[in-house]
Amino acid sequence: MERMATFADAVNESLATALELDSKVICYGLGVPDPKGVFGTTTGLQERFGKERVFDMPTAENGM
Repeated sequence: MERMATFADAVNESLATALELDSKVICYGLGVPDPKGVFGTTTGLQERFGKERVFDMPTAENGM
C-alpha cells in the first residue's frame, strides 16, 4: 500500500529525521516556533529538539 502524506507533513518528517540523525543540524527561520509552524512544516520540532536547535530569526532584512 502506498503511503500518502501532505507536502507539509513530508517536510516536517524530513526535518525531524535530519535533527535526529545529526546533533549539529539546526532549523531556523521566520516563524519556525510559531504554533502554526510555517504552514505545518515545523510544527512540534522546537518542543521535540529544543530552543537551541529550532528557533526563530529576526524579521529585519539585514538579519536575513
